[in-house]
Amino acid sequence: MNFFNEFGLLVAVSLPVVVIVGMQVFLFITGERGSGLIPGLSKYPSIEFKKLAAAPQPVVSEVPTILITIKSSNDEEERLAA
Repeated sequence: MNFFNEFGLLVAVSLPVVVIVGMQVFLFITGERGSGLIPGLSKYPSIEFKKLAAAPQPVVSEVPTILITIKSSNDEEERLAA
């Protein structure tokens, strides 16, 4: 009974892995290529990037060109409170 307690988890974890590897081997023997069951056995596709021209940088001035005033939304309440 101790044998089942020690190796039960090992069998439960390794059985699905063994089945998938066995399916991959069977498909490889029968001529199937690129089935993707175990993607680590094949090369990953590469993506070629095009070189793009750098976008022009926006002109930032140190002095703001537009003065923004923030008007309080509760002016009347402030006057009444004063």
